[in-house]
Amino acid sequence: MERTTAILDIPAATFLPGLIRRAAEIEAPVQVLDRGTRVQTHYGLLDVFEDGERIQVELSSKDSVNLLYLRDTLDWHLGLEGLKHCITWARMRAGANPANMVLGHCESVTAVSPSFIRVRVRGDYSRFLDGGLHFRLLIAAKGSDWPYSDETGGTVWPSGVEAWHRPAYTIRHICPHGLWMEFDIFRHEGGRVNDWAATLQEGEEVALTGPGGTGLTEAPWIGLVGDETAMPAIIRMIEGAPLGTQGVATIVVPSAADVQPVSCPEGIQLTWAFRDQGASVMDVFRAMQVPEGPRYVYVAAEKSEAALAREHAKALGLKRGESHALAYWAAGEE
Repeated sequence: MERTTAILDIPAATFLPGLIRRAAEIEAPVQVLDRGTRVQTHYGLLDVFEDGERIQVELSSKDSVNLLYLRDTLDWHLGLEGLKHCITWARMRAGANPANMVLGHCESVTAVSPSFIRVRVRGDYSRFLDGGLHFRLLIAAKGSDWPYSDETGGTVWPSGVEAWHRPAYTIRHICPHGLWMEFDIFRHEGGRVNDWAATLQEGEEVALTGPGGTGLTEAPWIGLVGDETAMPAIIRMIEGAPLGTQGVATIVVPSAADVQPVSCPEGIQLTWAFRDQGASVMDVFRAMQVPEGPRYVYVAAEKSEAALAREHAKALGLKRGESHALAYWAAGEE
């Protein structure tokens, strides 16, 4: 286990109610201990102990990557509560790359269809073999240094975090030994990632953080709908579905020329729909027949479509945990 500690110069009554409320929102179990309170998150444990007029928070995770995510989660919560000024972190090793960052090299950039290019990077990606499906690219101005860890384990972003573009992507393929991995980029005008990929050279350093997000669902029936930006994630979910999984999946892409080969398990029916023939994510979702019983529905598209998808999921009677409707991009935004 990896651990660190934070001290908050505020009484427990100022901090704990908000933390417990946030835990309930994300369905994180809360346990009352002999000496304090424990919150069990996806990334690890937060143990909160009252010490007079201040609080000690002990963070513990299975590895340094999850510990950094747990630290960032607590930092995010304190920011929402307006309490970031109250925290002091324990000292750790400074100067190294952040624990969740991998620095590799570009091996190839290949056009796989009119609308997609595939980037292969080589490095040590072994921890991505068992983690979530996603990661974040780190793109900054040319000549900028890579992020590093400060003496408390926090990430220092040269030129400030706002100067960095950190889009989320899905691992399309990964070496069984974690020596390389590939991801697909949807080609469109004006995109910062497209500009980056257009000049990316073999051997050039590529930094990313992760893994992130959840892994594969184990629901016996799945319904998957997404646009071109969600295609890699949907294909990973199809190809990684447990034996015996039933369901349907539809991917909306610009044209038939963008169809990719998929190893589709028996029991899952994959359909491709095309924008140049008038297809849309919401039309597909509204036409989907969702059965009763254990199930999982995943919809990913533009922000406004994702909002409509959440409303339709409620109308179908899908409960929390039975569906996710995600905004992978927003019209008019990078």
